[in-house]
Amino acid sequence: MSAVAQGTEVEAFVEAFAQGWRAPNDLERMMAHFTPMLTEDVRLVQPQIPTLVGREQFRTGFAEPLFALMPDLHGEVEQWAARGDVVFVQLVMRGTMAGREAGFTSCDRITLRDGLIAERVAFMDPAPLVKAVLTRPGAWPTFARTQLANLRLGRRA
Repeated sequence: MSAVAQGTEVEAFVEAFAQGWRAPNDLERMMAHFTPMLTEDVRLVQPQIPTLVGREQFRTGFAEPLFALMPDLHGEVEQWAARGDVVFVQLVMRGTMAGREAGFTSCDRITLRDGLIAERVAFMDPAPLVKAVLTRPGAWPTFARTQLANLRLGRRA
């Protein structure tokens, strides 16, 4: 494949990725958008969440807990770069948690396989989210439920 063709495919991937986060979102719309972009055995790594494998764990271990805490989560791609099948995407994510604005920045290293996300490793400082949870007592029950679910499943954070 030529570099131009590959570049066009990566640009289309990044635009689709950005579109999935752009508008104020909800769980079902996000799942409908991103699930077809994932390989069946997708691997997801990020701080504060155990390593997840597969589309079902993407939903139950990542998307459901995140949207339970921030039901209107949305994001904007600030910049991106690619080399071969690896794409780096810097995102600024925003939403409300327990009725107050919250946000964080993440840089995702995405490995593509046949144009689909085979692995996503998020590099981020979890402190803004932890601070948001700690300063919003209304978020505590939801946060506690997600942490207990991870413990019950034998996941290691």
